[in-house]
Amino acid sequence: MPFRFVHTADIHLDSPLRSLALRNGDLAELVGDASRQAFVSIVDLCLAERVDALVIAGDLYDGDQTSMKTARFLASQMTRLHQAGIRVFKIRGNHDALSRISKQLVFPETVTIFGGRPQSVLQTAAGLDVMFHGLSFASPKAPDSLLPKYSVPREGAINVGIMHTSLAGSPGHDVYA
Repeated sequence: MPFRFVHTADIHLDSPLRSLALRNGDLAELVGDASRQAFVSIVDLCLAERVDALVIAGDLYDGDQTSMKTARFLASQMTRLHQAGIRVFKIRGNHDALSRISKQLVFPETVTIFGGRPQSVLQTAAGLDVMFHGLSFASPKAPDSLLPKYSVPREGAINVGIMHTSLAGSPGHDVYA
């Protein structure tokens, strides 16, 4: 059986939706709940497909303040994955680089959160060695490419690089990696 994983990024839990909230508070609440439901659907997919891992490539949260409601929500979703034996590999992106929750919340041992230094983690499943390489944003701005900082691929293993980046900038948009 092959090694299988689900990839996601840019969920933006607890996005402030300030401009939308000023125009329509009910709609802002509905959209805010949608990101939570999207994440539940991703976890449901992982469970239904019996994947080996979930890769979260940055911006799971939005900003440095995350509510306790969200902390409990994430803990419950990570526990669901843990109980099914599904590993989680997560990096912080530009929107959740400073998130206190990602630094304080205690997740099950099956959850790996990559820090601000390059790291590689070996996962063996289905008779295959899979090396996950990750590097979280240390701050919201990373104008230079982070790619040269990543570890060299491990020979004989399937190598998965986890990165949060933009390939090309857009005028007026923040530059990141």
